[in-house]
Formats: sequence, C-alpha cells, structure tokens
Amino acid sequence: MTLNRSASEIKDKLEQIIESRQGGPFLFIGSGFSRRYLGLEDWKELLSKLCVTGRPLEYYLAKANSIYPRAAKFLAEDFNEYWWNAEEYKKSVFSSKTKIVDNSSALRLEISNYLSSLDYAAIQKAEYLNEIELLSSLNVDGIITTNWDTFLEQIFPDYQTYIGQKELLFSNPQEIGEIYKIHGSCSNPESLVLTSDDYEEFNRRNAYLAAKLIELVPEI
Repeated sequence: MTLNRSASEIKDKLEQIIESRQGGPFLFIGSGFSRRYLGLEDWKELLSKLCVTGRPLEYYLAKANSIYPRAAKFLAEDFNEYWWNAEEYKKSVFSSKTKIVDNSSALRLEISNYLSSLDYAAIQKAEYLNEIELLSSLNVDGIITTNWDTFLEQIFPDYQTYIGQKELLFSNPQEIGEIYKIHGSCSNPESLVLTSDDYEEFNRRNAYLAAKLIELVPEI
C-alpha cells in the first residue's frame, strides 16, 4: 500500500467512502481540534496551569513515572488540600463544596470552570472563522469526541449530547444529530476522564463502549 498519497488522492478516497454510505458520516474529534480552534493547552500545559500548591508538574510526573493520568491523580490529591483554604478559590468552595465527592473533585471542578469560562463567541470571530463555518454546515450524523470543552455543542447547537460512557451505554441514541463525549464534559465535572483511576474504569468498560459504537456506527 502506498503511504505517500497526495491531498487530492485522499480527498477523492474520502468522497468515495462518504458517497458509498447510506447515512451521513460520523466525525471523530480529538484534542487537536480544541488546540487549533480554541488555543487550548495540551495535557502538560493544562496540568501545569493547576500546579498551584508549590510543586511543579515535573514533581508529579517524576512520581508518576511520566504517566500523565497518574500525575493528574497525585496532583489532584495535593490540589484538594490546597483548594479548601486558598483565597483564590474561596468563592468556588462556597458555591460548589457540596459537589465534592472525593479527593479528585476539586481539580475536576476547576478544570471545568476554566473550560466553561471560555468566550466561544469571540473565538468564532477569530482566525479560523471560515473553517468553523464550513464545519458547522456539514451534514454529519454524529460526532464522537474525547474533548471536555463545549465548542462542538456551540457549532452544532441542535445536536443531542451524551456525556461519558455510562450515559451512552444506558441511553437510546437515535444515531442522527448526536455528540458522544466519551471522556466526559466540563458541563459535568465528575464525568471527566482525568486520572489513572478514571482511565482504568474507562478501559474496564471499553469493550461495552466499543460494542455500542459499532452498533451505532456499523461502518466506523
């Protein structure tokens, strides 16, 4: 198989695949999408942003043998202790303390608050406006994403959103006009697949999720 295909050859092949399907295509959208259109941080930058306890991210990465979800788990434990008494999170503690269920909740909450605070309207007037408008005009049956932000919901406001594995597995999707946020969403902080424990749980359910997605998107 020739790997060095030109852009036109790839475009032609994609058109053939799409035209051969009875329904519209599904998109899989990962973190590169949010980095391009929102300017969001990658794993390292996002965790570094929340290293406010006096220890740098490198400390947590060293403790976690450079495994980011494990580093997030260790950071979450320290962040939890800091969050309850920190002046900069005083308002957040007052409004959200009843939502804290374990020692990773505070970190999830503040990541979600950050992502929810983004000015999506301003972003849509920025450098890639033409690309975003083209994307929003696409006729796609659905979107599968690992992204936590709500930019896709802004682009496709009429689509039904399913958050996390549990909601997708135990709901009855219609396979048209839907967004499947398999790693959670900032609109539900506890749904975020963030720490090593979360990934273990995600992987444990992975066979069920894969079966569900194949059922929904048989030609994926």
